Amino acid sequence: MRSKLSYAQLRAFNAVAKEGSFSAAARRLELSQPAITAQVKAMEQSYGVLLFERTGDGARMTALAKSLYKETRELNAIEEVAADILSASSALKTGELNVMCGAPNPAMALLSEFRRRYPGVRINASFGNWHQVTTALYEQRCDAIILTGVPQDEALNRVAYMEQRAIALVPARHTLAVRGKPVSLHELADQPLIFRTEHSLTQTAVNRAMKAAGLDLEPALRLGEREAVYEAVLQGLGIGFMFELAVTRDDPAVLRLPITEVEETFVEHVACLTRNMRRREVRALMALVG
Repeated sequence: MRSKLSYAQLRAFNAVAKEGSFSAAARRLELSQPAITAQVKAMEQSYGVLLFERTGDGARMTALAKSLYKETRELNAIEEVAADILSASSALKTGELNVMCGAPNPAMALLSEFRRRYPGVRINASFGNWHQVTTALYEQRCDAIILTGVPQDEALNRVAYMEQRAIALVPARHTLAVRGKPVSLHELADQPLIFRTEHSLTQTAVNRAMKAAGLDLEPALRLGEREAVYEAVLQGLGIGFMFELAVTRDDPAVLRLPITEVEETFVEHVACLTRNMRRREVRALMALVG
């Protein structure tokens, strides 16, 4: 007779799935590695399945394990909420907040203020393009995001933080920069252009403006990161595009010029899964801009 699946087994499975190794899962749950291994092995033997493929540096989930984790990872959030409710401290003297951001500049100003108010809360911040950040939020790999163009979704709680537009990054010695006026996309037809990848919201905005203007411009260079675009412009490789508040660098060799055809304003949001509002750290972050 098949033994009943226990919470301890699911807890061990989720920890291995989240951490990517049995040893890291053991540290996370403050248990011994043999104890974690035994719980997962009991699951596998009871149901006659393979959940993890042991590798040299960890454990890789099988397709079955990925399906299971997608349905059970809520247990992690429930544990955190329960611990939060039972905690005696409501002043956020301790805690942890995992935030993923689209750009350093808008995010750092907000996180700096959060840190000032709640110095005992550890902040883990990472960065990515629009697709990477939104995916991380939906897959619960972060508690909240700071991002331009957060989608409207009933599953999300989002608060507007600031507004910005896409601008052109032009080498200061370029003729378009010397005149000190907004640049038109039509003027860029014969210029070396630096584009972002297809998952970039900045590039999406520029592509939309080009299409509306009847232009089909091809880049001389395509880069994945905004910092790489800035550096490429600085080195004189071409003209790039970026949201105006994305980077704080203020190098005199690079000018930021408005684009005539880009009138669309994009809102930077702070957002989280609605169910994550149960956590005090997330509520505190949202309250800073709400």
